[in-house]
Amino acid sequence: MLALVVDDELEIREGLRTGFPWRDFGIESVLIADDGDSALELALTQEPDLIVTDIRMKRMSGLELIETLGARRPNGWKAIVISGYDDFDMVRQAMKLGAMDYILKPISTAELGEVLQRAISQLEQEKTDRKNRALLNDQINSALPKIRGELIREILEQDYDPYRETRILHRLRTLKDEWMVAGPAVVMLFEADDLKAVENRDGLRREKELILFGIGNVVKQTLEEEYAEPFLLCQDSKSRWAAVLRCSREESGARLEELGNLCIERIHSFVKVKASAALCAVPGSLSELHARYAEAEEILEQKAIYGGDRLLTSRGWEQEADAENPPITNPDEVLDLIRYGTEEDIRAAMNRFYELVQSWSLGSIKDIQQHIFEWLLSIFKKAAQYGWSEQSWQRNPMVLWDRLERFDTLESLRGQAESCLLEMARDFGKLSSSPGQIIQEAERYILRHYADNLTLQSVAQEVHVTPVWLSKLFKKEKRQTFLEYVTEVRMENAKTMLGEVRYKIYQISSLVGYKDPVHFTKLFKKQTGWTPKEFRRLQGIADE
Repeated sequence: MLALVVDDELEIREGLRTGFPWRDFGIESVLIADDGDSALELALTQEPDLIVTDIRMKRMSGLELIETLGARRPNGWKAIVISGYDDFDMVRQAMKLGAMDYILKPISTAELGEVLQRAISQLEQEKTDRKNRALLNDQINSALPKIRGELIREILEQDYDPYRETRILHRLRTLKDEWMVAGPAVVMLFEADDLKAVENRDGLRREKELILFGIGNVVKQTLEEEYAEPFLLCQDSKSRWAAVLRCSREESGARLEELGNLCIERIHSFVKVKASAALCAVPGSLSELHARYAEAEEILEQKAIYGGDRLLTSRGWEQEADAENPPITNPDEVLDLIRYGTEEDIRAAMNRFYELVQSWSLGSIKDIQQHIFEWLLSIFKKAAQYGWSEQSWQRNPMVLWDRLERFDTLESLRGQAESCLLEMARDFGKLSSSPGQIIQEAERYILRHYADNLTLQSVAQEVHVTPVWLSKLFKKEKRQTFLEYVTEVRMENAKTMLGEVRYKIYQISSLVGYKDPVHFTKLFKKQTGWTPKEFRRLQGIADE
């Protein structure tokens, strides 16, 4: 740091320069000036961080110096004024002009040190803030992008209201975004995975904002480079980036999926975080965009169940997840595999054993044996909590270690690990709840809570299994997916309510668990073949 001392008295000027321990405060060099004119020239050319100036001087005063320098160099420096006891009016003026503090004559080095420390702290904080603001404001360096983002967020997040249409159309035309009025568009949502974990880490107060900025920047640049049609991008109220892309109804869904996957790859490369995206690939008009956005939200919620770090679409996400063997990295999921899967399920899941070992990035067979030993012990501990009576591993875990240590190839180690899991499965077969009982509990819970925001995660938690295995059990026992079953329950209740005059259709939508009546109408027609109004007419009830 650089300081400038300004005083027309040589004794004070030199005394401050040589008699004060500037280096103790991180100030490497001290310039001096004997009046405001020469001080201003030095301040403009050398750009000192701190200026300590007498308030009364011949020719240009300290007040004039601060005022003139503030107009020509608004940021990056702090002023401390030196005054006498009769200079308080001038001190007040100096503070209004931006001086951070004052010191009375005769100057106390202790007092100067305290004021100097505060000034340096403020300078360092302001420097950090400027740096962070520069990073965050690259995309929002003018009012227009902010206004555009607020408008798009309003269109997506609020129910369509024909009474607001004229105002929205006017704002879109003002922003030169008339294409949203003329043509259909699709909605794509991007979200950082595990963002709350980043937000709660100590010492990383601004990392969340930087990650969000980085994701938005990558998505924007990718769409600019790879997508020929117009698009708009905004940050929604849940810290996600929503892209609205003009798209003809004949546009290839594969092309849009390719675009979404490319965005995720680039987020990995440039922002260094995992992210998920949801694509509602059905084009919609301006009045339909809220419903398309709501559908994209529902699609994105499935990442908590079936895994993030990928593009999710409205087709096949659940079937695609079920098509794979469940992962064996999570002890809870392995335990459900043991409790509810068949021996064939266990053997098939162990095909991912090599993937598990590779994830450890180990170089020696001893280290691999040690990690397999710890992995099995973690499963054993979980099993004991669910009533597994075999305790020899706890009394003498070295028996398990000796068993593993005898094998020095991955294939043979896999065989030993698989054998342990199969032995546990046979024990659990004698005492655990049947898959049918688990599904019955889940059904009872869904029938009581179908109007709530049900997810596979929340129901799995109630019946004490992992989401992956509840999904598999639904497919096995009910011959339908979890989502299909919940939708069926909701639609049956909706049919009953539609036969009662006291309910409006929008009320029924909410009462059976759908916040968006348009989305409810679409699902109801898909399930029954009629819209809610048409179904109500069949019951002999007139339109609302």
